[in-house]
Amino acid sequence: MKGRKMSGSRGIARIIVILLVLVLVLAVLILIPTVQYYVERSEEIACAAGMDTALRRVAENYIMNNGEQTADDAKEAVAAAMGGWDDLCPAGGKVYLVETDDGAYPYTLVCGMHDKDKKLCTRLNSGYVLEQLKEGLSESQKDGEPWPAELTFSLNGKEWTAYLTDEESGLKRGTATTKGLEKKGIVAYYGLAGHSGFKEGSSAKEGEICYFSFADESHCANWEPDDGWTGDSYNYLK
Repeated sequence: MKGRKMSGSRGIARIIVILLVLVLVLAVLILIPTVQYYVERSEEIACAAGMDTALRRVAENYIMNNGEQTADDAKEAVAAAMGGWDDLCPAGGKVYLVETDDGAYPYTLVCGMHDKDKKLCTRLNSGYVLEQLKEGLSESQKDGEPWPAELTFSLNGKEWTAYLTDEESGLKRGTATTKGLEKKGIVAYYGLAGHSGFKEGSSAKEGEICYFSFADESHCANWEPDDGWTGDSYNYLK
């Protein structure tokens, strides 16, 4: 009898431990979204503070130069005051120096991850990615690969992959509202002139990018050398 009681007690203890573990796992799963929200929110606040300080340096440089300022002047002023340019956003967001038309100062700063104008973020990010793909394509072709099936690029602190395509992507909006792409985050596709006859008649020379399609969670941007940029991130500009 005594042996059976001990065995039963151990079984109950084991069940209690398992239940406690399950409760802890469930608690962690419930807390993860909350923790993630506060982490992202703290990064947004830190980015806003950093951008505000950097903008003050741009304005000071403009005033000190008697109202004359080039893009290099502005970037150098920010980099000198902030210990560099690439780390302005603590979350790794790509920061752009953008010309303004409000007459106060010639340039402003935009974080491609946190700025509230998401269409502007998509336009700036897509242009930045396209330039990276052109550079990556050139390197690939120098290495003897004229039609690379994929090219990597960096954006907002992460590495991504763009894929060669022989048809239009069909992207009309951001990935968050596009069926099948809801969890992809960022997607990018490119076409090459002379590859499988795609975009035949394009002004792009053989081997050059003749089509580019990009989408983040919010919006999309598509580019062709003859038609320029289109997509819902450009719609309100027309």
